[in-house]
Amino acid sequence: MKICFITLGDIKSIATMKRALGMANPLQALGWEVSLIALDSEENRNRIAIECNDAIQVHYYKECALKDEVQIKTDLVNRIGPDFIYFCSFSFRNRILKGRLLHKPKIFIEHSELASGIPDNKGLKKYALLLLEYWSVHYADGLVCASRYLEREYRKRGRQLLRKNLPILYSPYAFNNDVMDAPRIKLDELKERYKHKLVLLYMGTMTRNYGLFTMLEAVEQTAKTRPDIKLLLLGRGRHLEEAKAYVKERRLENWVEFLGYTPENELSSYFERADAFISPLNDTVQDWARCPSKIYMYIPFHKPVFTSNIGEPKEIFGQAGHYFDTTKPATLSALIDALAEGRLQQTDLNIAEHSWDQRCIDFTNWVSARYAVRLAPAGSGVLS
Repeated sequence: MKICFITLGDIKSIATMKRALGMANPLQALGWEVSLIALDSEENRNRIAIECNDAIQVHYYKECALKDEVQIKTDLVNRIGPDFIYFCSFSFRNRILKGRLLHKPKIFIEHSELASGIPDNKGLKKYALLLLEYWSVHYADGLVCASRYLEREYRKRGRQLLRKNLPILYSPYAFNNDVMDAPRIKLDELKERYKHKLVLLYMGTMTRNYGLFTMLEAVEQTAKTRPDIKLLLLGRGRHLEEAKAYVKERRLENWVEFLGYTPENELSSYFERADAFISPLNDTVQDWARCPSKIYMYIPFHKPVFTSNIGEPKEIFGQAGHYFDTTKPATLSALIDALAEGRLQQTDLNIAEHSWDQRCIDFTNWVSARYAVRLAPAGSGVLS
């Protein structure tokens, strides 16, 4: 059976391609014939080369106008001839012309956030996004939702549009098993640089909405009594310069380090050196709906993850999570103190449940049950 992932944009700015990259190799190992349609960019080519084996068929398209992109993707689908199409995100640009297909593949659409629920999306833009979300329910043969909130929301929308039997799979993001085998090319350097430091790591967008200043204020409170704390901030964003000014004004240079964009091949070194990870979420529709994919990158390293008791972290960690309130920096400071004093208990997780390998098994079983795709005899790993 053939599946074609259709992606949008450059992975540096639109991260939804991570699903296709995570699932490509495990699906191929299960017997799927996997194709990928992606924008021709340097970062996309680099990431695909790293994460996809030679059996994955990759089709690149050049940056172009919306109408042309839709036509190019339609033409590529006709050339590939997949049995299933998987849109890693759905938009006016990331779609195909169904009426011009030479055959009738089943279409899956993934939802990893609720764009209409993001506060910055207002007015006509909000209504356009809402229209697109409802259109996806009509357009797709099945939906994949990356959070429980989205699963509930799209089941409700399916009923509203008289598609209450629309197949929906809950499938969060995951980690790649290869991450644990990746060479730690900077680990020795980091061990030396942060010797005798308690390293807290945040990787993501540098914006207020993502808890940037909650982390800075928490470290400021903790710094009064803990000179060994070091907060590493990996990433860029619109409030980065404001954050740097805050750190300088409050004289926190010894406790906070801005590292900017960090190459993919260096991340495992930073994750290995970290003593804890921070993943702030707000008690909003936006954060209940989204799946914080970076948490799944952190958990294989068996370090505490400081996050919020909402949405997907609540699904992952349950009552054993290390939670703080993003509106109260002191709650994060308390977690840092507990870590420094050795009072944090290890969260016991079955790591294998959160791998892309497991997600692909679940996806394959879901497809098999709903679309009359049969697995070959046990142990063969081949679809028929």
